[in-house]
Amino acid sequence: MDFYPGTDFEFANLPRETQVIWLAMEGNTDKTIAQLLEITTDTVATYWKRILARYDSSSRTEVIAEFLREYYEDDLDHLEKEVAVLEEKLKEKSAAEQHQLLATAQLNSLMNLLDVGVIFTNNGLKVNYINEQLCRMAGCSMTPKELIGCDIAAFVDNCQIRSLKSEETVNQRIRILASSNQEKTVDQMVMTNGRTLERTFCNVVVRGIAIGHFIVYKDVTPFVDETKDLLQKIRVNEQLAIRSLVHLESKRDKQSQEIVITLATLSKVLGADLAIVAEADFNKGSFSIVHSWAKNEFEFKTDYDETIPLTFVEWFKKQLSERECWVIDSIDDIPKSASMERAICAQANVRSAIAIAFGDPKSHKKYFVQFSSRKPNYWDRRIVSSILPIRKLFGTVFSEIEQATAKSVE
Repeated sequence: MDFYPGTDFEFANLPRETQVIWLAMEGNTDKTIAQLLEITTDTVATYWKRILARYDSSSRTEVIAEFLREYYEDDLDHLEKEVAVLEEKLKEKSAAEQHQLLATAQLNSLMNLLDVGVIFTNNGLKVNYINEQLCRMAGCSMTPKELIGCDIAAFVDNCQIRSLKSEETVNQRIRILASSNQEKTVDQMVMTNGRTLERTFCNVVVRGIAIGHFIVYKDVTPFVDETKDLLQKIRVNEQLAIRSLVHLESKRDKQSQEIVITLATLSKVLGADLAIVAEADFNKGSFSIVHSWAKNEFEFKTDYDETIPLTFVEWFKKQLSERECWVIDSIDDIPKSASMERAICAQANVRSAIAIAFGDPKSHKKYFVQFSSRKPNYWDRRIVSSILPIRKLFGTVFSEIEQATAKSVE
């Protein structure tokens, strides 16, 4: 990448930290940024630490907003030289018209640099400029040309992709910000298409004269999703650590109850409706669900009183033998030939699931823990890595139970 799209500067000559910010503004994840810059994700994370420290901020969104503000100021300095020539041609025009043309020139220049939605209004919130990108982001049925001269409410009311808040609230919010003395306000809106837009509202003053309002809309969905994923992983790790200590300290006769509580605890964090631990005994050729939990109730035994021969659940057996984890997006992911497995899922009202296999390699038994949802396509595969440690936790617990049982028999 020699030249950054829409600009006249060489991207390769930018400082590495600036490159990271530019790529992040396009919505790229740390992994994608690492690939584009041919560095590791750890290196990208290091750059972010430096960037956050330099801007004295804990939020990447705030860093990007501040970076853009600084960039606008630099661009304004460059444009002021061109304005001197422009002002000579506008001597016969009013001061208000001169400022309006200057603002339009500034805005058009910035639109060549940024892939964001923008709208510029006068002090009365009449639209002076709106770019096509914003109309696309909001699904506006009016074109930018049709919106010029209209009240900003015309844009809000004609958007198909709306904020989940009522449109009256959106219009009210804009007018409150316009009447405030705050130079800049940043907030986020969750849209009906599932995207999250960050809105930066600026009261614009040029050379001491208030000329209107400048609103920038940025799609920050990747940053929001990344934050949600990180928070969920933190919660899962915390609960796994807590439950590991409980299992370590609990007595053997209490382990069955603790296993179900662990299933319930993790299910609530993951948003699962059901959870089970199943056992496959390859010596006896049997399969059974030994522990289960259902939303709003604890179940220490399953609805299946009898042990199922492994020959009846060949698909489950194959998963246990060949995989460490698997995801079922819908019941259709289970082969039609696996009628018993389909029947088990149907009876439990399972529509999607994520399963982790575990067990002692020396043992003739193999287990898997499964978290299920009554909704199809519920599970994000990125969550798998955060719950993989449950293999070690339950593997250790079941190994100790088997050893203790064997000693008691002797």
